[in-house]
Amino acid sequence: MRVAIVDDEATERETLRSYLERYAAESGTAIEADLYPSGDDLLAHYQLVYDIIFFDIEMPGTNGIETARKVRAQDDSVTILFVTNIAQYAINAFEVEAIDYVIKPMEYYDFAMKFRRAVKRAAQRSTRELLLDTVDGSVRVAIPNITYVEGFDHYLVYHVRNAQGSGDTEHSIRGNMRDHEAMLKPYGFCRVHRSYLVNAACIDVIHANDLVVAGTEIPIGRSYKKDLMQAYFQSVRG
Repeated sequence: MRVAIVDDEATERETLRSYLERYAAESGTAIEADLYPSGDDLLAHYQLVYDIIFFDIEMPGTNGIETARKVRAQDDSVTILFVTNIAQYAINAFEVEAIDYVIKPMEYYDFAMKFRRAVKRAAQRSTRELLLDTVDGSVRVAIPNITYVEGFDHYLVYHVRNAQGSGDTEHSIRGNMRDHEAMLKPYGFCRVHRSYLVNAACIDVIHANDLVVAGTEIPIGRSYKKDLMQAYFQSVRG
């Protein structure tokens, strides 16, 4: 996940950065954060690369609400949260489809609860496509169509369900499982074995020592069983 923090107070920016680092460590989610001292600074450099943006509301120049309006005008996918001293200032958050707001001073557990919701929303609202640099060239795949990822030495094989439902397509890339696990975890993927990463939404059945994904039997590593069950039941609940 790529996150932007927009706040004119350096201490607040660093607090949010530290909370993101802690959340990333606790959840296993890869998070990259960019910090901006003003809304004008964000707008001057804005690109359609962010999954989540934190906006302070009261800032010199273009305030957080107005900055969010301008961002939303060109980016309908990014998930927005506001950070404010006074809750009533966040009433305009609905205008830009903000998911929530955080009251200063922030406590980590309040932040983590709301950020967890933002991560889930971002995964749902994004274009949900992945550009793979395969051995045969670059290819763009829809993340929900990825059934599982298989590791071989320094290579990974992405198994992608065909749009017509007739079998799947394999895409081989150079890479390591840990990086791709972190990248796909917010989208409902979980590690089930040192050599396998699966899309929990594509699991057909789970047995004691293996599971079936899109008709393929995959072994379950003992150390991964707990996280697998959590991911599976979360996918069932939607």
